[in-house]
Amino acid sequence: MRSPSQVCDATLKASARKALESIGGTDRYTELPGNQEYGDPHRFSVSLAAKRLHSELPRRNKCAVYKADGKNDFPLLDITFEPQVASSVPGKEAEAERSEVLYPIGAFAAVNSKPGSDYATLIFTCATKGPDGSASHVKASLYVPTNQTRPDSTTTDRMTVLNDVSRAMAEQLGCADEAALPTRVPEPAKG
Repeated sequence: MRSPSQVCDATLKASARKALESIGGTDRYTELPGNQEYGDPHRFSVSLAAKRLHSELPRRNKCAVYKADGKNDFPLLDITFEPQVASSVPGKEAEAERSEVLYPIGAFAAVNSKPGSDYATLIFTCATKGPDGSASHVKASLYVPTNQTRPDSTTTDRMTVLNDVSRAMAEQLGCADEAALPTRVPEPAKG
């Protein structure tokens, strides 16, 4: 069992640990033990996620956090990172979809609620290079199935967790200054 301060490679600060507890209604979690078929550990590591950023999707390191009660085979939250080119980043002036809540952080940040799940997206400026070429941004994605979440948890809870893990990733990649990820998530721009 792991506490909120231990999951996602210990990247969650106090506000994100509280947000995680609000999302899941518990303070005890697990992450998958052991290794993937190609040798990398299942457990999330910021340094491994940075190293595998330009890898094929199955080889990327992700943070999958499960409730420790063992009642569900699916993660409470799943955080992934991928490189993005500037042309695929929505503009700050992008109109929010009806179900989307925008946040004034990074290059683009939104939480989108769909039936059965919430998706948080946080795109930040960070130049990276890989075998597939260069990218100007990194896209962080968080998936939360609503059947495992407390009904009173908020979009800001989701963005707070994603922001803290993304801040650690930006530090690891050496782009924390240009990433524009605050220590505390502000109120949504719309919603």
